[in-house]
Amino acid sequence: MSTDPGAFRRALTGTLVVLGAAGLALVVTSALQGPKVAATSVDPIAVTELAGQQVVIELNQPIVRIDGDLAVDPQLDATVSFEDDLLFVEFAEPLPYATEVELSINGVVGESQPNAGTIAHRFTTADADVVTLVRNSPAGEPDRLVRSSVADPANPEVLLEAPVLEQFARAGEVIAATAVQDDGTNSLWIAGGGAGDTPAQVALPAAGVVRTLGASTTHPIVAFTLDSGTRTAEDADDDYRSALFALDVSGGAVEPVPVTGPTGEVLQVTEWWFVPGTASLVVQDFEGALLLVDPLTGADPVALGAHDELRGVLPGSRTLVVADPDGGTLIDLETGDRAPNDLPVADLPDGAYPGRVVQLDAAGAYLMQVLLPTIAEDGSTRATALVIRVDDAGTSVLYSTDESSRMLEFCASPNGRLLAVETAQADAESDRYPNLPSSIDRLTTVVDVVTAELVLTQQGGSSNWCR
Repeated sequence: MSTDPGAFRRALTGTLVVLGAAGLALVVTSALQGPKVAATSVDPIAVTELAGQQVVIELNQPIVRIDGDLAVDPQLDATVSFEDDLLFVEFAEPLPYATEVELSINGVVGESQPNAGTIAHRFTTADADVVTLVRNSPAGEPDRLVRSSVADPANPEVLLEAPVLEQFARAGEVIAATAVQDDGTNSLWIAGGGAGDTPAQVALPAAGVVRTLGASTTHPIVAFTLDSGTRTAEDADDDYRSALFALDVSGGAVEPVPVTGPTGEVLQVTEWWFVPGTASLVVQDFEGALLLVDPLTGADPVALGAHDELRGVLPGSRTLVVADPDGGTLIDLETGDRAPNDLPVADLPDGAYPGRVVQLDAAGAYLMQVLLPTIAEDGSTRATALVIRVDDAGTSVLYSTDESSRMLEFCASPNGRLLAVETAQADAESDRYPNLPSSIDRLTTVVDVVTAELVLTQQGGSSNWCR
């Protein structure tokens, strides 16, 4: 080993020069780098349920400007904005279920460094459950509510078993279901969530039949209409005709609350819909008048005018769809603004009969049931049932029955991206349920509303997406 002090000093000086150069390089590199991601925030459930949801990306410095573009994979309608050190990516429509979404924003210039950077973030949206009702009571077996999911369709599970289940609704983890009593009236049951694993009976306001049962996709609220059928002077207080009631199923005691109109009367309605993202309902009475009501707080109803048809709420939005003989209208329930609802014309073959329409978005895309009569070789006539998608790009067939089946119902998923079709065998017998009869051996098929790709097939009907 050398003991020359000069050699040691020269070696030390060389080392310090190297370290100094490396440190200077790191400082220069850091100074030239653009902004970096410090934190991110996104609700993977809400982005599949509601339009206008955001991904919030926090950076390590305030943002001066964005010189580049936003790229989204898969291709989705989104915009980017910023404030201080936050980037906001907002989606125009609810996102598909169980999907990995990758965001990339280039040309982001921060306050601390002059160079632009590329900001990237990746997240996966929530899965969606499909719940169907399998009616077995005529065969002497309990009815079942069966659940599978978009991401795992091959492994269905039984949520609930009970005799003579007629209809059901699902609010989060809570199931509300009606059963048929010996006298033909309904009982109402709650299972799951705050009600526990064992179904608990809910006392109805009067003995009668529940005609419609539905649940909010974003709040723990269930609603139903009730016909009491008493029709006697002595029972006038219990004489309900399509009377609307609501249930708070967030936990604790569950008791039906009457949904009331401007003068405190129990509303009697021909149609009603939950408004996604709120605890409100839009209802239509027997004179055609529309009201926006809060079923649980008792807030004053908001009058929305009178229209011939209440066709529903656009998926994941607060936009109401109504129709009259002179045309359709979209009503923004936040602002009250109204706009004509001009739908593209479907390209149908000769002899086809258009049926029910389910609108998907404000641009006018919609689903339609179509009956197409055909003549068999033996000269008999049968009708093929189709579900088509119609938009500005044209008309496409998403689903068609074959010779062995017939269509019972169809509906869109809450985000409007999937179609659920309920079918039965062409010669299937009635299941003999007294209030809402259907066919035995029902089947639910789910397909993508753009590609018509098969997502899942599941035993049963009355999907929780439909009501």
